[in-house]
Amino acid sequence: MTTMTNTINGSNLDLSIPDLIAKKRDGHELDAEEIKQFISGLSNGDVQDCHVGAMLMAIFIRGMTENEICSLTMSMRDSGERLKWPEYRGSVVDKHSTGGIGDKISIPLAPALAACELKVPMMAGRGLGITGGTLDKLESIPGYQTQLTDEQIVEQITTIGCGIFSQSLKLNPADRYLYAIRDVTATVPNNALIVSSILSKKSIEDLDALVLDVKYGSSAFMKTAEQAEVLAAWLFKVSEMLGMRTCCYITEMNNPIGFSIGNAIEIQESIDLMKYKPGHSTDLEQLVCEQGGRLLVLVNKAETIEQGREMIRETFKNGSALKKFHDMIIGQGVSKTIAAQLISDDETAVRSILKLAHVQHRAIALQTGFIQSIDSFKLGTIVQRLGGGRLKSTDKIDYSIGIHLLKHVGDEIKTNEPWAILYANDDTSKRYPKFLDDLNTALHISSTPVGPLQRIHKILC
Repeated sequence: MTTMTNTINGSNLDLSIPDLIAKKRDGHELDAEEIKQFISGLSNGDVQDCHVGAMLMAIFIRGMTENEICSLTMSMRDSGERLKWPEYRGSVVDKHSTGGIGDKISIPLAPALAACELKVPMMAGRGLGITGGTLDKLESIPGYQTQLTDEQIVEQITTIGCGIFSQSLKLNPADRYLYAIRDVTATVPNNALIVSSILSKKSIEDLDALVLDVKYGSSAFMKTAEQAEVLAAWLFKVSEMLGMRTCCYITEMNNPIGFSIGNAIEIQESIDLMKYKPGHSTDLEQLVCEQGGRLLVLVNKAETIEQGREMIRETFKNGSALKKFHDMIIGQGVSKTIAAQLISDDETAVRSILKLAHVQHRAIALQTGFIQSIDSFKLGTIVQRLGGGRLKSTDKIDYSIGIHLLKHVGDEIKTNEPWAILYANDDTSKRYPKFLDDLNTALHISSTPVGPLQRIHKILC
């Protein structure tokens, strides 16, 4: 077995893989070469599943320093191929969210940034639990291909400026391996491992700037603002150590974002924003403009966040973001006919492509008052359990399942007034017998006026 010389407590020792595990188990700091040795061992056969499980548990219990996290992130990043954009230095950006209900921000954001002449190689993910995945949503567009070769990614970014695609087998294989073992060893909820997983994927993209959206609340991975602040602080520190200019947003995720929850229905809402249709979701618009505007500031394309927000908003008003979206989806396999129909004013054509389930259930308010909150956990669970998400990795998603909200937090509502529509199929009650109870009790009403929802809790820049 491969060994290397290192020092523990001042003495030189030849450390095998079990020695490295014992060093971390006993609370010592691993140096960069030791971490590189362990990650390299995933591919050369030195490291077995039992070693990975033991090391992950040692990290979970003992934690890691910021230097260790940075070294782990770089070793994972370097475990496969990397994207390189030397000709676009100063213009390559991306955004990552820890996941939320109705979180469709990436879908209009990437084209808007490309319309501002930035390059956006957005490596996105699939749904996790009740949280919808950007790739699953985009795959509700017939023909959309999420798996691109490195050559196709380069072509997409060079000619169009943005692409939203999955992580290829050649990119960061260490992260896929480690995450699979984390999932079965109860070591997923660990900040060091979360940070290294997120940032190893983002650093593969060769970014100049990154915005991170760390969510907290009942339907988020981090349940409290305090937990989210700790994770955001680590993400910010390590991103800066990796040379990526970064800003972390800590945002509320007790209530759904926008008016829609699901796959095809969230694509519809994203297109409505890019068309800047009357009645589009204002909270979605605000978050997209805020995060996009921040990226423009980070790469010196805007002098102030206010100017950056307006630059993003203008791409929706003048149609340039919609045109980039049209070009992006054609570049990723969608036919020119379907792409043209999606961005047209023919709503019947749009609905014929992004089909919603044919059975509608209306949620009715049980009292008069003001909407205090909308339980995103319950609504996300309904969509997932009815087939709009996965209960296990092999499940096939029904893109037609979704919920359309008719009201937002702060709105006034009367008894028996509908506040949401659930689009489902005939076998709904068999899949999830309590779906109607959850739907009807997801709305919380106050007898006194409620102010508008404040999404952004804190910003680290």
